[in-house]
Amino acid sequence: MRTVTLLDNADASVQQISDFINFDQRSEWKLFIKSSSLDGEPQLFIESNNTKSACVEPTGDWTVFCNPLNLVDGSFPINDDIITIEKKDFKSNWFRLRLEPNGNTTGNISIELVYKMFT
Repeated sequence: MRTVTLLDNADASVQQISDFINFDQRSEWKLFIKSSSLDGEPQLFIESNNTKSACVEPTGDWTVFCNPLNLVDGSFPINDDIITIEKKDFKSNWFRLRLEPNGNTTGNISIELVYKMFT
């Protein structure tokens, strides 16, 4: 298992986009989301990109990996609870997170990704 910090005490009042990670093979992952002092409910979007090469940075559009409980825009609402999101058999080449303020949002958010790849 590997652990990567995607957002570290990020300001929830402005859009934040994490670095992207290459998953060039089948993987399982879990996100751990911690927030503090939120005023509002920012939205988290998990996005994937299927650029063909692991050696070339992703190009083209990023696709929202949909929250099955939110079919409107696919986002995950963030509040001051500790939240975990997990996915098995994830098969996209590239992965990133996009955090959007939702109205008048303040506070900080940290997100860690724990993942395992299979050959």
